[in-house]
Amino acid sequence: MDAINTIGPVGFVRPTWCEIDLSAIDHNIAQIRSLTGDAVQVYVCMKGDASGCGAVPVALRAGKAGASGLTFGNIDVAISCREAGSTLPILLYPGCLPEQAPILERYDLQPTISTLEDVKAWSARVGTRLSVFIKIDSGGFRAGAFPHQVAEVARAVVDSGNLHLAGVYGHALSAYGGAVAGFVDQQIANFVTGIEALQEAGIAVPLRMCSSSELLLSHPGADFNAVDPGRLVAGIGFKAVPERIRAWRPALVGLKSRLVMVKSLDRHDGVAAPPFFVLRPGMRLGLVPFGWGDGHPRHLSPDAHVLIRGRKAPLLGPVHSELLRIDLTDIPDAQLGDEVVFIGRSGRYELTVDDLAAQWREPAHDVYWRIGKTVHRVYVS
Repeated sequence: MDAINTIGPVGFVRPTWCEIDLSAIDHNIAQIRSLTGDAVQVYVCMKGDASGCGAVPVALRAGKAGASGLTFGNIDVAISCREAGSTLPILLYPGCLPEQAPILERYDLQPTISTLEDVKAWSARVGTRLSVFIKIDSGGFRAGAFPHQVAEVARAVVDSGNLHLAGVYGHALSAYGGAVAGFVDQQIANFVTGIEALQEAGIAVPLRMCSSSELLLSHPGADFNAVDPGRLVAGIGFKAVPERIRAWRPALVGLKSRLVMVKSLDRHDGVAAPPFFVLRPGMRLGLVPFGWGDGHPRHLSPDAHVLIRGRKAPLLGPVHSELLRIDLTDIPDAQLGDEVVFIGRSGRYELTVDDLAAQWREPAHDVYWRIGKTVHRVYVS
């Protein structure tokens, strides 16, 4: 793959980075469109800095790949994408205040409305005209108007004079219902009840959106005319009904660093090893600048290892804030500056996101989100 930005003064100096494959964003958006068809708009959910992949590059790539819009929970990140040149429609999930209406007008951002009080407060702050979305609370008990309230709230938006109803959306909390039978189906049914109330009131709703990544694969009937997947765009798959099984390409293709120290422990002149450290004959130790402050779990599983010079090298605990020890005893030719692979290929071996997730004892999608902002993103295609 060709790197778009490289290590050095123009990029970054600390030798720890992850690699994001932007062509995977193209592939995954194309797969989503193959499932939903052209009549359904695809709004890419940018939560968690685009699932840890970096909001600005993903936003710009999503626009080129045919996304219809973007959704954000963080207004500051949305503004940074606008300033970087993203022109797609942007929906803001709850997370900003009516007093920021002039900023939303300036950057063409669309806030979420839940109540009559919201309508009054936003309308009082808008200078000319602001497009808004109404959220329907279909059973998550977070933001949103309940189905029996949504027509009244929508009518207030329409009658305000300076607010424009761009659409309605909801979030069926599939991940929080456990194994409760019918939990998701009931939420979708509640969303439909809200849509029907709007239709009975004669209120036009351009966009109707309730499918996240998981629902898009498991409940095709909830597509309506817009969906807002996020993790699927990053290549994180979910259980799918047969007709929605597709191949998803992970955008996170590399997590790498370099050895910043290599030393022999053969002679330590009477300095006792710490109680957590087990010495081996002829032991060589390496240090890599990546630790729990960068997102690595504080625990270290017994099978934790990295790749160096095409060979496996065990990690040694404990995990420090910005450093990890590596046992280099079985790689006698390892040298200062050698590449250390947590995700990626080295020689005939490869470590995937799933492999690292198994080492970290976490779901694969948590690996994307866990890798911190202290780890620089390098974009490849």
